[in-house]
Amino acid sequence: MDAAPLSSLLTELFTAIQLVSGYGIPERMPEVHFVPQQIIQEKFCNGPCRIRAVYQPEMGVYIDERLDVVHNTFERSILVHELVHHLQATSGMFGASVSECERATHDEREAYEIQNRYLSSMKDEHRMPLPRFARACSG
Repeated sequence: MDAAPLSSLLTELFTAIQLVSGYGIPERMPEVHFVPQQIIQEKFCNGPCRIRAVYQPEMGVYIDERLDVVHNTFERSILVHELVHHLQATSGMFGASVSECERATHDEREAYEIQNRYLSSMKDEHRMPLPRFARACSG
């Protein structure tokens, strides 16, 4: 995706996120890399996996280039989910007061909740099931 349309899309999506969450527009936009699924698998999964997008604070968003984030609301919501992770990382809302596991669990759950609110606001009937990880942090 070219820089100007991507910048416009990111502004639109961060505005939508702001409307369905407590987050504001970030001061700095993340880098967004549209790459083949194989690159995501190699960089983040160490082999075959079903992940279509991922956010790493130091690298930005990596998203499967086959996703149509312009015309497909559900596929665009996958980018919304990763942009929420950027807001979580840059806002510092959930700093060192909780364990890394608890923070990651909270961040993932919140990203799915905001993704679902976005889908609802777009009148898209798809919903992402909220993950259940609470037990993974105990003991």
